[in-house]
Amino acid sequence: MTAASATLQDLLREATSHLAASGIDTARLDAEVLLRYVLNTDRTGLFLRLPEPVPDAIRGPYAALIAGRTAGEPVAYLVGMREFMGMPFFVNASVLVPRPETELLVEWAMEWLSRHPDAAIVDVGTGSGAIAISLAAAIAPTSKSIVVASDASADALAVMTRNRQIHIGRGIVDRIVAVQQSLLSETTGEIDLVLANLPYLTPEQIAENPDLAAEPRMALDGGADGLDLVRALIADLPRVLTPTGAAGFELDPSQTAAVESLLRAAFPDATVRTIHDLAGLPRHVVMERGNPADMPGTIG
Repeated sequence: MTAASATLQDLLREATSHLAASGIDTARLDAEVLLRYVLNTDRTGLFLRLPEPVPDAIRGPYAALIAGRTAGEPVAYLVGMREFMGMPFFVNASVLVPRPETELLVEWAMEWLSRHPDAAIVDVGTGSGAIAISLAAAIAPTSKSIVVASDASADALAVMTRNRQIHIGRGIVDRIVAVQQSLLSETTGEIDLVLANLPYLTPEQIAENPDLAAEPRMALDGGADGLDLVRALIADLPRVLTPTGAAGFELDPSQTAAVESLLRAAFPDATVRTIHDLAGLPRHVVMERGNPADMPGTIG
């Protein structure tokens, strides 16, 4: 078969084999997403076009994308986009790629906000802004809630700001404030809800996972036990959290018991629980101050 006679189906099959030989578990899916990207089509459109000859214009760009994926570049960085909570988010190497499990933390926060309107919210370590923007888009137009998207990285905040503009039609621009700060170092007022998907991996975990090589180390490394930043944030929460406030953390499953203990020590009268992810693993620890009777039943 000559290059001229190759179809898109042939190209997809060859790319899938190449990625699989490189040890990529999601070879077929990745090859397909990248092909859809260069063809500027959706999944149905790609399937309809598979019998067509390969357009000369996409050969070079597609080969470059496959080479990038083979080298360990995440698909989201290659195409510059990742979906989260049904919304598209621009991503690059300055931020982590949003993960599906984080949607559960956002869903918990949305439920809490339904019981606490007009809340002041801080998304600590916002990265791409996926958490902050998803929450802002879900808040009722009549609410007075403000979402502070904070990060120590100016580059990450630039990505968040770009995503805020992407979703300008959702009425969120005036609701989200970008703040460059380390944890809550520049926060002086009272906060009702703090959400944190902070670096929580150990250096050993990062070294053992080659899929993380392209993502920013600053957003991954949580120190010797992965809890350096989480521990510091919890220690500072009593300074800013309102008497009826709440906080939620995304963590490695091995860390949830330790973080529950830290939160109970900092807030003895609060209700603390763990939310399990779709794989059944303990993933998020959430804490609510105030009347425990107002808190819904345990999730997971």
